Amino acid sequence: MMNPQRLALSIITTLAAVAMAACHDQQTIEGTSSRTLNVAGKRMKANLSPTGTPNEFDLLIVRDAIVIDPDPASERARGEEAATRVTREVCKVRSLNPQIVSERMADEINYYVRFRCV
Repeated sequence: MMNPQRLALSIITTLAAVAMAACHDQQTIEGTSSRTLNVAGKRMKANLSPTGTPNEFDLLIVRDAIVIDPDPASERARGEEAATRVTREVCKVRSLNPQIVSERMADEINYYVRFRCV
């Protein structure tokens, strides 16, 4: 028979393991610069990296929190809004406009965009 403290610890450990299994991993792009944005009350992390092609960048938008059972449509909308802010800001520095080359959702929660400033 377990004592009450051990039982409570066992329950907490089990719940933590189940919660972690239900969560989606955050992705990152190596060699990126990142910043945090607030979009619709949610913290989003924007990871920006040059592709090696002049004026072309990879951008990965991830939630800056653990998400259980995400709504892909809402996550995409927040990702698109964050990406729009970042792409405009990056291209504005160069007095250019953003052009999306490709975009997709990863793991129903992370929004990936490749864009160039033209």
